[in-house]
Order: sequence, then C-alpha cells, then structure tokens
Amino acid sequence: MVISDIVWFTVKEQRWKIGLFGKFFWTGKEQLWDSDNCTISIARTLKNKCLIVVRSSQTKYNDFMQKDVVLRYMLGFEISAIPSKPQTETYIARNNIPQRREPSKNRWVLQLDDKHWIWEWAQKDKDITNSTIYRIYNEIIDEFTHPSIPKDNILKAQVDISSEVVPVIYQPSADALKNFIREVHCAKSPPNPDNSYTMEVSILFNNEQLRQHGILNSLYECIRRLIYGRVMDIESFKIHIAKNPQDNHFVFEGIYSNNHELNADNIHGDKAPPPPPKRFIKYYFMNKNHPVVFINTSNHAMAEHDTNNRLWKWEYIPGLSEAPLKLGVLSRKELEESNKHCAS
Repeated sequence: MVISDIVWFTVKEQRWKIGLFGKFFWTGKEQLWDSDNCTISIARTLKNKCLIVVRSSQTKYNDFMQKDVVLRYMLGFEISAIPSKPQTETYIARNNIPQRREPSKNRWVLQLDDKHWIWEWAQKDKDITNSTIYRIYNEIIDEFTHPSIPKDNILKAQVDISSEVVPVIYQPSADALKNFIREVHCAKSPPNPDNSYTMEVSILFNNEQLRQHGILNSLYECIRRLIYGRVMDIESFKIHIAKNPQDNHFVFEGIYSNNHELNADNIHGDKAPPPPPKRFIKYYFMNKNHPVVFINTSNHAMAEHDTNNRLWKWEYIPGLSEAPLKLGVLSRKELEESNKHCAS
C-alpha cells in the first residue's frame, strides 16, 4: 500500500500514568483521543491478519542535537477482518481537541475495530467513494482477499532513506522522555566468501531509568558511574546479513525482551551459553536494508516484535538529516571508551 494522504485518527485507549519512582501503570479508564495530520500504511503480518501503521510527526528544537529535529511517532496494530464500509457521521468534539470546529460538521469514518477509527472531513462536492478513507478501505480489502500475493513485511513511510544497512528502531514514547536514544553505531565485519557479513549495532541511550524497581534508581545510577564511568546506557545486538535475504536474522545476546513489556527493568533474555538463538527479522522499513527493532522494556531489552502495541512509539530512523540522534560506525568497545566518565 502507498502512504495515504493526511487523515484523522481516533483511538480508544486506556489512560496511563508515570507514578512514584517512575513506575508505569494503566489506570483502567478508557478514553477516545483524536489525532490530526496522520498517515496510514499497511503491512502483512500473520496469516489472515493485517498490520495497520499510523504515523504522525512534529518538529522541535533538540538540545542534544542543537538544532530543530523531526520527532516521528508510530502506532501499529493488527486487524483480523475486513471492516465495514466507511460511513458519514456527525463529528462530536473530544476533550483533547480545541472547540474551534463545529460539533455538527460531517465526517467520513472507517471503523477498523472497536478501538480504532480513521476519518476525514466530508466534502460537499465529493462522493465518499472517492475519498482517502475509501481508498484505504479498498486497500484493506485487497490485502485480505489476495492471500496468494507474496507476504510484504515492509513498513512503508514518506522518507528518503539511505541505501546502507541500518536498523530502524521503535521505542515507547512513554519511556523515551529520559531514556531516549542519543546515538546508533553500526560496525560492519569483513564479508565472508559468499558476501554475507555480520553487523554489530550499538545503541547509546541517554539514561536507563528503572520502572519496576524505580525506588532503587539513584543507587543504580551510582553503581553505573562506579562500574562504567557513566550514566548513559549502551546496548548491543548483531544483524546477520545472509546471501539469501530470507536467512537474515538478529542475535540479541543477553538483551532479548521475550514478551515482557515496558515496566520490566531486569530482563536479559537469550543469554549465552548456550549460543543465543537466531531471531528472524519480522519487519523491514522501506526495503530489505532496514530491519526493524523494538525496544520493549525500560532496561532496553529488545526484540524483533512489539510487546507494547497499545503505546505510541518514537520512530528512530538513523541517518536522516532531521533525525533526533546521531549515526556512527563505532564498535561497542570504541563506544564504551568514548563515553567513559559521561554523567549526562
């Protein structure tokens, strides 16, 4: 599916809070939230399911980069059935949208399931069947009714991305206020005779704020200063680029999240020995040069799949000139040496 024109997106989501000592929790109360300036794309997922990808962005000044950067947001969720046809409805203003629009204004709405809607304002000189919403509806029908088409697990976006092999990283925006990514480094090994190779990817985080055991956060920072000479966290994984792209895979030694969610802060899956398993790439971004990685827990354990699908993510695309992070080529060892005695 090509990227849609700009639409509105509504989600019924549980409200969350960051409590005492940084603990993340759901309140149990649901609320409808409207977001404007969104785009929609579709990716294939498990059999008989379709991944809907919603994106939005904003430009802000970034102190670390010392310039304006684009913060990109993504919410991805699966639907398992073709939704009903788009309908014309009367808009009811939400409490998070300024009362600048007429509450009685009509809109065209596609309800994807019981928690997600995409819509646009109705136009008097245009039929609903010629709308952006209806085009998205037809794309979803096409995805469900043509199972013989090869699986497309590529997340498409409106960016001009590098042809170099660089991962695209997603992190819950609820966690990224203090734990945001500062740098991504991709250190490539010499190629094998068949041109396959391994890339060590090291991510430098601004901090590692505990959430499940947040009461120990100050003590934990002191320990990190003593052991590593820094507060910033560094995590590494490997990408194996094979001769056959179907064999491309990750190795998350000691940092695999399994199915743990954001609040977990002591997760170290896939420890060695035995040799950590191959984790085959579930999604790519734009093309096969950009495998997708999800930061799932507050201690930055990660995986090829998303365990926080109810939360908006920051979409980190290393290499873009407007990205809020730096892209480098240092090895894990070199990155550790360059960040000793870095407290902030």
